[in-house]
Amino acid sequence: MLKFEHQFEEDPRWGDLSIATETPVGAKIEFSTGAEGIWLAANAEGFLHLARLFAELGTRKLEDGFHFHERDWFKKVGAQDSKLEVSVELLHG
Repeated sequence: MLKFEHQFEEDPRWGDLSIATETPVGAKIEFSTGAEGIWLAANAEGFLHLARLFAELGTRKLEDGFHFHERDWFKKVGAQDSKLEVSVELLHG
């Protein structure tokens, strides 16, 4: 049986997430788009980072509409300097 455990700060200093959204060293996360939709690719560390972020979004009492943006997660195709980013927003109800 596999088990996932992670502890979050109950009351972070600024009322935001208790962990940084930026990709930690060793983790790789890439979102890209194409004709068939959205593609997410990550290594094991990247998926664990996303799991921690999403678990915290699901367990904390953050305000409706709390969101963050990560430009580094969006895969830049070729030499284009993409202004695209991945946005994650919390909805209640």
